[in-house]
Amino acid sequence: MSILTAFGFKQFATVLPATHHPGPHNLTVSHMEPFGARLDIEVIKTPKPLAADRTYVDGKAATYIHFILNQRTIPLGLSFPECGADRLDGWCELETFLDVQRKSTEEAQYEYACFGDYPAEPYGSVTNGAPNS
Repeated sequence: MSILTAFGFKQFATVLPATHHPGPHNLTVSHMEPFGARLDIEVIKTPKPLAADRTYVDGKAATYIHFILNQRTIPLGLSFPECGADRLDGWCELETFLDVQRKSTEEAQYEYACFGDYPAEPYGSVTNGAPNS
């Protein structure tokens, strides 16, 4: 789970109600990591850009990244809109993904989060780990 958090996956960040069990939801850790987990990260090169329906479109060679957790695709577009939420194959152009990751260091506000003087936030107002500024 910590690696998914470090990469900034947000599709599992739904705020859980503080007053009752949420019922069926998107993340059940025991289904993902009963005792451990296998995360594969594939870098895929194609001779032309590839649409989500796996047909080639005009253009030069392209490189994509694909995350697989316990033999299931993690759709990158659900966490990173830049990757395209319509890409049901879960792929993201590698450069787009790397751009998202570069920005995440700024978003994290490590120094402020660790040493900043900020008020406690109400439950549910922080969903990305960084204090609201």
